[in-house]
Amino acid sequence: MSVNLETPGKPCTDWDAEAYQQFSRLRQQPVNELLDRVRVENPRHIYDLGCGTGIATRLLAERWPRAQLQGIDSSEEMLREARCLPIKASWQQCDLLDWKPESQADLLFAAAVLHFIDDHEQLLPRLLGYLNPGGCLAAHMPNWRDALWYRLMLDTLEDGGPGGTPLGTTQLRQRMAARPLLRLKDYYRLLAPVTRSLEIWESRQLQVVDGKSPVYDWVRVSALRQVMLGLDKEEQARFIYHFVMRVHKHYPQENDGHTLFPFKRIFIVARV
Repeated sequence: MSVNLETPGKPCTDWDAEAYQQFSRLRQQPVNELLDRVRVENPRHIYDLGCGTGIATRLLAERWPRAQLQGIDSSEEMLREARCLPIKASWQQCDLLDWKPESQADLLFAAAVLHFIDDHEQLLPRLLGYLNPGGCLAAHMPNWRDALWYRLMLDTLEDGGPGGTPLGTTQLRQRMAARPLLRLKDYYRLLAPVTRSLEIWESRQLQVVDGKSPVYDWVRVSALRQVMLGLDKEEQARFIYHFVMRVHKHYPQENDGHTLFPFKRIFIVARV
């Protein structure tokens, strides 16, 4: 079997800042939706958790130019891109599991990052504990576990090997099949007792994307990183070949050349 990795895009085992920017306009839309619901008066300390290339950090700097703003991300490549932004901000490379703020926060902003972390029953109360009274945690999380492309990814891990055998380890397949996100009512039950005000909602957006393999290009720089890290080079090639074939079948181009990519997200704005 052969596969041209350059046609669908190379596998991302590290964060690819340039590829992540490919759909920056669409990635900014949920940030705008979340930011519109945040009501914090004159915050002094703002932390952008999982800031990536600074898509949200730039908007936070524009809205609160006097705040002490810090972007936190585990990827030096993404932070290298973010540091080029003409904004007043500091940057820290750190895994969120190990992170603690230098000063108590008035706003913790987490755009498309918390869904990568397990055990939200422990994570979210811990983050709320880093807030000053009146402070706010604002987060949006892609909710892709029921998405068609995610099922195609799980199917490919199950039968993408030689003769229809599984790819990767049992632990990898189990980890990708796990569901770290809670139901909306469970987020309410978790957060309502420890917050002053709480908003939780879900969005369903029909994203219109372009490119030779835009759905693959979108997910390869996010969810598929975890898959690639668990496969060797030959397994990566097999996975990409079979996954891209399935994606093209189930996400065909429309007559106008665009591809329709439905996407669901969970939003939380919690004030202590």
